[in-house]
Amino acid sequence: MMNIDLVPFSYYGSYMSLFRHDDKLWLQSLHGKSKANMDSIEILITHNGDPVPFKVVENHTLLELISDFGTVEICFDTAQKIVFHSDDNLGIRFASHPKFNFEYNFQLGKKDAPYYVINSYKNLTKYLVYSPTNPSQLVQSLSVDSTGSNKTANNSSFIDVMPKSDKATIAVIQDIPTNMQKPNQEVLNFSDIKKNAEQNFSNFAQQFQLVQSSYKDIQLNAIYTLWSATVFPDGNLKLPAIYASNNKFPGVWSWDHCFMALALAGVDNELAWDQMKVIFQHQDEFGQLPGSVSDSTIRWNFSKPPIHAYTFAKMAQKMTFTDEQLKEIYHWISKQVEFYLNYKDSNEDGICEYDHGNDSGQDNSTVFAQNTVIDSPDLSAYLIFAMDYLIKLSKQLDQPTDTKVWLKKKTNLTSKFEKYFFDEDNLPFAREMFTGKKIESQGLLPLVSLIAGNALTQSQIKTILSTIKEHFVTEFGIATEAIDSPLYQDDAYWRGPIWGPSSVIMYEALKDVGEKELAHQIAESFCKTVKAYGFAENFNAKTGVGLRDKSFSWTASAFLYFANELHL
Repeated sequence: MMNIDLVPFSYYGSYMSLFRHDDKLWLQSLHGKSKANMDSIEILITHNGDPVPFKVVENHTLLELISDFGTVEICFDTAQKIVFHSDDNLGIRFASHPKFNFEYNFQLGKKDAPYYVINSYKNLTKYLVYSPTNPSQLVQSLSVDSTGSNKTANNSSFIDVMPKSDKATIAVIQDIPTNMQKPNQEVLNFSDIKKNAEQNFSNFAQQFQLVQSSYKDIQLNAIYTLWSATVFPDGNLKLPAIYASNNKFPGVWSWDHCFMALALAGVDNELAWDQMKVIFQHQDEFGQLPGSVSDSTIRWNFSKPPIHAYTFAKMAQKMTFTDEQLKEIYHWISKQVEFYLNYKDSNEDGICEYDHGNDSGQDNSTVFAQNTVIDSPDLSAYLIFAMDYLIKLSKQLDQPTDTKVWLKKKTNLTSKFEKYFFDEDNLPFAREMFTGKKIESQGLLPLVSLIAGNALTQSQIKTILSTIKEHFVTEFGIATEAIDSPLYQDDAYWRGPIWGPSSVIMYEALKDVGEKELAHQIAESFCKTVKAYGFAENFNAKTGVGLRDKSFSWTASAFLYFANELHL
């Protein structure tokens, strides 16, 4: 059982979800252009024509609205179509809450067989509303502002599906974001619709190695989070893509997708591959990846950390790439590394820079407290790893000339990395790009340098490990700011809270340097925290309480990845 106040109800491939907030149940649009106005339609149930209170029971494929007068059931028939059903003489109301005065519902069709279109301009989509069994059940209530204003809404618009005592109440909402649609002449068997939805989710879930422990329910909920956040190809998205969240983040961010791919590698290899390719399809001629992509929007303002070679290397431990895929990976990663070397080293000192915290993924880490362009050791570590990966790939693809080129570049960057980023105590730190001044920070970001593995000395590894153990590890996982730091905050994004991606990165880095016990400790703590507090965007490092968005795909992905690793 899920919680509709935390986890939106949706369906594999759909750009619609149902979510309750402010004591109202909303149909939300997940098209990326709708982020500022995701709420499309308020869903109410009526008895004798009047709205009545109801509670919501959410399961993976069925939503029940339970009132004192009976129940309305809601189920997806397809990704584009939601069916509402009741045998209890209840009505269903779709209230569109116009934001603009020209935004209202209109009746179409034959007089004795009407249907309706909700023209929801506020989120730039439309919905077809109809009753396939008895069209006369639909009644429109419409108030239009006579002044013709096209600014602040001064109108109301809703559609009532009225009950018939001798028939079930059935209504359909269909997503039609572009061209118009007419209702299908169809007979809907709600029992069959429920069975099909259950089977579709079950087929997806059974790909995972399902646990038999106390984690069984949370694992199924994690699987549901990914399944329901997957949207079908549309617009900019040329492949099925898992959104960051069906709640506040309708889109694919260019490092979030890596963790979805990791969770799916060895489970659903095709979908795992799609999660990587869906972003690289937008790699520009210089090698940069966009910061995020949705069906309608591509954002280029930030580029996110180059974690992709690291991701492909870890995916390869779970699945086998074809020769054609390896060639694509080599092309993508070599272009990406060249982008950093050519365009993210503005002072041409051989060390690449983060222009802003958002480029690092750890947006507001205390490393960026002075709001300046910085040289951060984690960025060089990602690039060293990527070059090492390109060396291995070029050998595998029998490209000896490329092998020599990447070996030379790796040797050069590694030498500068070791001399530039470590203090006398062998602890990595960031620098201001223009001045070279050391940045005083107790953030986790510089310690991500551990991913460089064999590019580090044993003394450097030992220092990083002792720092992590002493200042970052809590009973709930690994914090993003030292818990004894004066800048630590319980709920300040990357200035303290525990995150899924940083947990996975550090887990893998720790394993790679032989620190398996600490790696497993962090993974186990994270899983326990998720079991207690769900798939929150991040977690209070001192209490474990979930923070911000409560239905985040990369949190669910991190849990599924750890569940597989730990054989829960």
